[in-house]
Amino acid sequence: MIPKVLIVGLGGIGSNLVELVVPALERCVLNVHIDLMDDDLVEAANVGHQRFTTEDIAVHKVKSLKDRFSTNSTVTVDSIPHKLANSSQLSGYDIIIVAVDRMEPRNLVHDSSASWLDLRCQGDGYIIIDHNSNPEIVDSIPGNKTATSCQVEGALDYQNLEFGFAMCATLGAQWLLQSIRKCYGYNTQLPSFRMGNITGGEMNWIGGV
Repeated sequence: MIPKVLIVGLGGIGSNLVELVVPALERCVLNVHIDLMDDDLVEAANVGHQRFTTEDIAVHKVKSLKDRFSTNSTVTVDSIPHKLANSSQLSGYDIIIVAVDRMEPRNLVHDSSASWLDLRCQGDGYIIIDHNSNPEIVDSIPGNKTATSCQVEGALDYQNLEFGFAMCATLGAQWLLQSIRKCYGYNTQLPSFRMGNITGGEMNWIGGV
């Protein structure tokens, strides 16, 4: 059976993850079906840290990425230009990655029966959580109440852009490739829960701090 994967959110994390992992899956000749879910159109503000160009502006992010990988032989990429709003949208997937800036879709993914990965970042900081993470740690991580950009507010006004999204995308690509290999019977390890920032390094999580 060909593994079925859903990637929710195609911003700084998700779009870079797709760019990394799809060619790698092709190179490894691993058959997989990947659905991309996001209702956003590409905006000028996305260019520079998300995997889009000025030619993609006003195009659905999922369509742009689907079209980019339309000639693959082993990896089928499809687009879902909608928000994740209810659990029924998660039915039938073996693996789900959520890389969004809101808690509601994250919680839907956490409650699914699939193997899942939750990727979060801001500035040069990052957190990765998956279905194997200690539930006490997952529950103790505070969630943002409003949508939060991967760039610190006002950073670009000072000609600054930080790469926590790229760290998340790299860890996510490793996690997804190894998860798919596990589907095909390989004995391999996945990246585990971690948090930190590129400048200061990884940190231990102490609940409530």
